[in-house]
Amino acid sequence: MVVKQTAEITRYAEKAGLPASENLIAGILDDRLFVGYYAMYLKKYGVVFKDIRKAYEENKEEIKNFLTRIHYDKPLQVDENTAGFYIRVPPRTNVPIPIYGCFIIGTRGITQRIINIINIGDNSNVLIAKGCASLVSEGAHSAMTLLYVGKNSMLKNLMIHNWASNIDVGSKTYGLMDENSKFEYYYVKISPIRALGLSGHLIGMKNSTIEVHEASVAHKNSRLNTNTLIELRGNGSRAVITSRGVVEENGYMNVMAKIIAEADETKGHIECNGLVLGRGIYKTAPILETKTNNTRLTHEASIGKISGEQIFYLQTRGLSEEEATKMIILGFLSSALIGLPEKMREYVQLALKQITSFGKGF
Repeated sequence: MVVKQTAEITRYAEKAGLPASENLIAGILDDRLFVGYYAMYLKKYGVVFKDIRKAYEENKEEIKNFLTRIHYDKPLQVDENTAGFYIRVPPRTNVPIPIYGCFIIGTRGITQRIINIINIGDNSNVLIAKGCASLVSEGAHSAMTLLYVGKNSMLKNLMIHNWASNIDVGSKTYGLMDENSKFEYYYVKISPIRALGLSGHLIGMKNSTIEVHEASVAHKNSRLNTNTLIELRGNGSRAVITSRGVVEENGYMNVMAKIIAEADETKGHIECNGLVLGRGIYKTAPILETKTNNTRLTHEASIGKISGEQIFYLQTRGLSEEEATKMIILGFLSSALIGLPEKMREYVQLALKQITSFGKGF
């Protein structure tokens, strides 16, 4: 069901603790789509924004061609229990505002099933921000995002997760970046959660650039697993994966990252850094693979703790131990997100401030 009411979805987003909720384009509460004023504004630029179920009925052939273009050969199950966004940006379009949508669980115990399709035409420039949260203590969220970035186009995508402590989340992203395109993905997880699984499979064609940047906190008794795979299939393609993870007492985080070079003159770099508070567990496994001798792939990884010298220095500047710890952690996480444009930075700054409400040392 589509509800055209900006105020209602804004109220839900604010209650769920999502930042900058007044700028929402649209939102989904359980399986209901709320469309706000800004979605109507995007029409003047030719941007198509639909409920995924409606798009699957009205644009079935277009979606079929889209799946072929991104080399996605698995069946797409869209039915009455599916919710999600269908976004198509026409060629030669510079979208002037971030396309900001949210996904909220409002009914206790349900499983929210999301499918998003993002199709960016050639020579276009787009910012997309998504926020996920819950108004109830228990439930599950299962999401798949399929995306295509056309030739010479740029897509910057920000995802903020602010779930409740007894929510289970699984989120997958699959996409193809065409020639000379650039895709930047930024992920921020700020609240306690029972279990989270993130996976991404991204393909870079000739002279494309793919960047994945993650900043996450594994709170007490939380389990986080992330798995990112980037295939460099086109000559001159590039990839960067960076991860910053903070693990609390009894928290668990496992970060898997892999770059495969399948073409010449390619470059890739993986950087995974963990900060452990107490007896948490942080694991990382950066993997590099090449099928050519004309590539440069590098990686680095580190696991550490907050040093007493850092705390002492900030205390000499007038901060308490708790304030000093908080500042160090926020600075550590923010370092993964420095490439965000100004239009998106406000979302992240507001989101990271909410970390102070959760967990040991915050």
